[in-house]
Amino acid sequence: MARPRRPAPRAHRVSGEWPQAKLDGDPAAQAAQEFVVRLAAAAGERSLRAVEAATGVDHDTVARILRGDTWPDIATVANLEHGLKADLWPGRMSPDDGVETEAGLSEGGTSE
Repeated sequence: MARPRRPAPRAHRVSGEWPQAKLDGDPAAQAAQEFVVRLAAAAGERSLRAVEAATGVDHDTVARILRGDTWPDIATVANLEHGLKADLWPGRMSPDDGVETEAGLSEGGTSE
């Protein structure tokens, strides 16, 4: 029997637009949200195809991750971090992480 599909990260929005949205408290969605914020910052002004060239991750996959339509797997995370030379995975998150602040970024030191 196949396991049920997990809703996409952006399906956990309570209010606001992805990826700055306030989430419902799901820790995996919070980690994915912070990952997307970091990925966008690391990609900077590069096109999706330039990110693909630097990382080997298909540009459509990068776009789907950035939109919150899919969960990045560990190989994708590793390839993006290696190719962009950036720490993207937020690590262990506390229950207070992912709470929207006035700036729209998460509290708890994960938005540095």
